[in-house]
Amino acid sequence: MKHVLGLFDGEIDVIRKIEDLKVAGYDPSKMTALTKDADVYLTIQNRTEANVETTGPSIKEKVKSIFTREKPVKDALLDFGLSEEDAEKYHDGLAKEKVLLVTDEQLPDTL
Repeated sequence: MKHVLGLFDGEIDVIRKIEDLKVAGYDPSKMTALTKDADVYLTIQNRTEANVETTGPSIKEKVKSIFTREKPVKDALLDFGLSEEDAEKYHDGLAKEKVLLVTDEQLPDTL
């Protein structure tokens, strides 16, 4: 199960959080930043040791969502391993070009 570390407005905030966690002893390679924006994707990938994945729907998924009213970004979050509750909670933010940072390990709530 994936654990959400936060939803961020841009790549600089995500990079800072990853670096803060690294200094605190957490492994960035167990973190993943999810974004729809290709430029943000590349910046995070080039400046951190964290994984980066895109949640942007393909053209096929966009067309399908028009007719089925499905939420392709939410589906990508579910496929990635987020709980139904977290996928529902964060899909709008990702659709609005924000960046979601998640980890495979449970971190203390104090971070």
